[in-house]
Amino acid sequence: MISVKANKHPVYMWIRGAALVLAALFILVSLAPYLLPFKQLEGDRYEQAYTNSFFETIDELELHFRLWSGEEAERGNIFLLHGLGASTFSWRHVAPYFEAKGYRVIAADLPGFGLSERKAGIDHSASARAEKMWELLNYIAPQEQWHLVGHSMGGATVTAMTMLEPEKTASLTMVAGAVRHFEPNFISFLLKYPPLSRWFKYMSSNVLVREERVERFLQSAYGRRPEHNEVIGYYQPLTIRGTETTYLDMVDSAAAPLPGDLSELQLPVLLLWGEEDSWVPIEDGLRLEGKIEGSRLVRFADQGHCPMETAPELFNQALESFLSGLH
Repeated sequence: MISVKANKHPVYMWIRGAALVLAALFILVSLAPYLLPFKQLEGDRYEQAYTNSFFETIDELELHFRLWSGEEAERGNIFLLHGLGASTFSWRHVAPYFEAKGYRVIAADLPGFGLSERKAGIDHSASARAEKMWELLNYIAPQEQWHLVGHSMGGATVTAMTMLEPEKTASLTMVAGAVRHFEPNFISFLLKYPPLSRWFKYMSSNVLVREERVERFLQSAYGRRPEHNEVIGYYQPLTIRGTETTYLDMVDSAAAPLPGDLSELQLPVLLLWGEEDSWVPIEDGLRLEGKIEGSRLVRFADQGHCPMETAPELFNQALESFLSGLH
C-alpha cells in the first residue's frame, strides 16, 4: 500500500496560524483583567464634604449639593452644574461672587461625580440627569424659578432641564456647552462583554485616576499649567469608590438625544466661550448662537475650556451683566 502525504497549501497554513493567534489573544484579553492587580479607589464622599455641603436622596440615589445663600436672595436663584470629570469645585470663584450680589446659589454634583453617590447602571443621558436635578431643586425650593448655568457636559443637562420645565427656568447659560448628539458607537457594544468592561474599569482606576494625569487634562482644558490646589480639587473626588463604574455607564447611556429642539427655546440664553477652547471649540458656540433665536454669545480672548476658573473676573462680569438685564 502506497501512502501519499498531502502538502498543506500556504494560504491554509497562514489562516490556521492566524486563527490560533487570535484565539490566544482572545483568551488573554478575557483572562488578564481578572488576574491584574486592581487599584481600589478609597476616597470617602463624606470626608471630602465642604462646610456648606448637603446630601439628599433622590430616587434612591444620594446627591451632593452646596448652598450659598444671600440674606434674602432677593435677586433670584442660580443653579450651577459642572462638566465631565469635575464637581462643585469648578464654581469656587463664581458662587461666592453671586451670593454677595444677593442671589441664592446652588451648585450640585451630577450622579456619579463629585461627592454624589456612585452606583452601577445609572442613566447618564442629559434627560435623565435633568429629571434628577429638577427633583433636587424642587426639594430645595419648590416654588422658585432658576437661572440655569452649565459647563461643558453640564451645558447639555441644563439645556435638557430648560426643555423639561421651561416655566421654572428664568434663563439658560451654557459655558462651552457640549450640546451635541452622539450616536451609540461600537465601543459601547464591545463593553457589554464582561472582560472588556473589566478592562475599562481597570484602565479608569489604575491609569486615569492619577494626579499627573489630572494635571495634564487640566493643562489642556485651562490652556495653562494648573496650580497644585487646582489639581487636588479635581483629583480627590475621582478617588471615591465607584468612579470607574460611572465612566463605564456613561459610554453606554450618555449619547441619548435632548428631549426637545434647540430652535424651540423661548427664553433668554447666554453662551460663554473661550476662543482658544480645544475641547469644545468656539465653532460650537457659533453654531448654537445661529440655532437659538435671540441667544447671545460672549467670547473670552486667550481663554480655554474653563473661563469661570481661568478668568473669573471677566466671567462673573459677563454673567452678571446678562442676569441684571433680565430684571
